[in-house]
Amino acid sequence: MAHSTVDVVIAGAGLAGASAALWLSETLQVTLVTGTNPATSSIAAGLVNPFAGLRMGGRLNSETVCDDLIETLKRANALSTYNPSGILRPAYDQRQTLQFKSQSKINPQHIKWLSPDQIKRDHSYISAPHGAAITTGGILATPDMLNCILTTIRKSHRVIHANVVAWKDRNSYVSVALDSGEVLNTKRLILALGAGYTSFPELLRLNLHKIKGQLVYVPVPEHVIVSLPISGYGYIVPEHERLILGTSYDHSPDNDNPTPEATNQILTLTKKMIPWLNSSTILGVSAGIRVGVPGTRSPMVGPLTSNIWIITGLGSKGILLASYIARNLHSWMYDNAEVPHNFRVRNN
Repeated sequence: MAHSTVDVVIAGAGLAGASAALWLSETLQVTLVTGTNPATSSIAAGLVNPFAGLRMGGRLNSETVCDDLIETLKRANALSTYNPSGILRPAYDQRQTLQFKSQSKINPQHIKWLSPDQIKRDHSYISAPHGAAITTGGILATPDMLNCILTTIRKSHRVIHANVVAWKDRNSYVSVALDSGEVLNTKRLILALGAGYTSFPELLRLNLHKIKGQLVYVPVPEHVIVSLPISGYGYIVPEHERLILGTSYDHSPDNDNPTPEATNQILTLTKKMIPWLNSSTILGVSAGIRVGVPGTRSPMVGPLTSNIWIITGLGSKGILLASYIARNLHSWMYDNAEVPHNFRVRNN
């Protein structure tokens, strides 16, 4: 059964797809096809760390992506899902100490320097012999944010819990087949499938690869209060009475199952920042597969045909990039030249 033609169908309800649906739904009639498996985004630790590896160049910078995230949260009535606590970043060595000190003088509104003595006094559970910086950022309850977005979209648009199995660009519209047997007609299809791209031969020609990341969950001792997320040797994110430790990078995953090897790797890294993690009880582990673009830190956004677009390759920076892409997507779709050059579709 096919419905009347809608403006946009978005396949995938992770951070990229859900954020795009939210922004586009303000001016266009949108149908969001969520898929039936949980998005990898929903198990992310939720660390909003704009100063870690965000080297996109051009028009994109840390202030831009943070502003776009906040605006997305406002539009989804989801501000309560974000805690802009700041992030504690221990310096690796004396060289990074000098860098952090210099940056704290240039950008005091974004970076505050703490000496080793200050760390011992205020954050005694941290091992930071070279000192540390507190930078802009915080913790996002990603599953709650995604639920808020879906709730907002459902008020005036269609959300379908199904999987896309095929599509056909028919020049004047795109027909989209679902595993439920329904066929949707749309002026434009946006594919935000995450690792699901491998199910479609027409997407395998793209310059993409899968990366499995793992998380480890441990309890917080009764006598300790971990007040800030920590980023350096991996990351540590406080969540209620537990800590989320991450992450590993498996560039040749056969599946999305956690492994003991990745758990040991994460513990080896994070105990450099909190030594008592070495003796912690492991409450659980989880893993998910992200998508990256080899040879670049940038995502991939753009047209595959005149009416079919793709958003992919956000890697471990999905929280930062999804809102930026979503905010600009409408204008990019109507003027492809506006897509940042380093974001554009690349084939193998």
